[in-house]
Amino acid sequence: MKKITNIILFILIALYSVSQDMNYAYDIVKELSSQKYYGRGYVNKGDSLASVFLEKEFEKLKLKKYNSSYFQEYTININRIIEKPVFIIGEEEMELARDFVVIPSSPDVEGKYKIEWIDKAILMNSRALRHFLSLDHSDSFICIDSTGLNNPELYKFANIIFSKNYIGAKGIIEASPMLKYTARTYLDDYVYLQLKPEKIKNNSDSVYIKIKNDFVENYETKNLIGYIRGESDSIILIGGHYDHMGMCGDVIFPGANDNASGVAMVLNLAQHYSKQKKNKYTMVFALFSGEEAGLLGSEFMAGNPPFDIKMVKAMLNFDMVGTGEDGVYMFNAKEYPQYDSLINEMNKEKEYFDVMHTTKASYSSDHASFYDKGVEAVFIYTEGEGSKNYHQPEDIFEGMSFAAYRDIYRFVITFINKL
Repeated sequence: MKKITNIILFILIALYSVSQDMNYAYDIVKELSSQKYYGRGYVNKGDSLASVFLEKEFEKLKLKKYNSSYFQEYTININRIIEKPVFIIGEEEMELARDFVVIPSSPDVEGKYKIEWIDKAILMNSRALRHFLSLDHSDSFICIDSTGLNNPELYKFANIIFSKNYIGAKGIIEASPMLKYTARTYLDDYVYLQLKPEKIKNNSDSVYIKIKNDFVENYETKNLIGYIRGESDSIILIGGHYDHMGMCGDVIFPGANDNASGVAMVLNLAQHYSKQKKNKYTMVFALFSGEEAGLLGSEFMAGNPPFDIKMVKAMLNFDMVGTGEDGVYMFNAKEYPQYDSLINEMNKEKEYFDVMHTTKASYSSDHASFYDKGVEAVFIYTEGEGSKNYHQPEDIFEGMSFAAYRDIYRFVITFINKL
């Protein structure tokens, strides 16, 4: 009877521990995706505000510091759209983030411009296309109308070609069913907009555009790094980016899944390892800024590590881990046969994930910066309904299922133990 009671007590303690981990994760994601951080981007110093909050979390976890600070400061160039853009087609005004977004490499513009339609008649006729390309489009906005074009590959090709603005137009309007705001470190000489396809009406012959850009050179931002010394000098590096898209005009991009969820996982794991009496490896925890602008924070850290990068045995990167009902991806795992084998054996034995994919090299998140330096790096990502809202105002805490979160947490701890 005593043995059974002890088993039940052990199970209850384990369940309580997981519950506490999830409560901490919920609190972190809710906090970071709240409006007080302005989307953790480069308007109103949202990234800096978030870094101050995260510094306090590192302190609570009693992580050790490199160079007397958790911060690793560096600078970037960034173009911002601070004033709310205005975009009118014909007589209809478009709603920011619902109908259209401005790609923030766009320069200042204000005025009424001719709109030129690239339609089936042009794309399917080489003579008509040559004539169109020979014209002066410097005072026009170009938009592709795919009505009646039963050739998806041709449409995709045309969209790619014209989105690069090889014809020197004043601006490009790209039809996109999924409006994705982004970040840019440079300024183009033409305006680039994404517009919902249902808003494209080729009977309109003009657009009114007003955009005010704010290009900032040497914007100061920072990574955070803390560590727990282990029995070995070999390092397990656990990371994820904390920055997001910030704001465009008065629209905030909260970035709950992308990537407050990854930050929560890094902190959850730091919480776990900080409670251990001893750890086999030195555990380093890194939170990067600048990811949305081109992996800039992780690139800076990989090039200027406060530790010997050759001592990093493995790097695990978490980006968008707040869903998982449609599967879990282990990007880069197939680059390392020993990891690929271990990951699949673990999942087969314990059934952590119903659907799991391992892949070859991917350059879509911060692991890539360390992979380029020869570090064995794996990027963990989840798929689900909430994943579709990335880079949109709808990426909020309430849209996350956390379907695979608990199992990723358990999986990672077991994986590290088996290394």
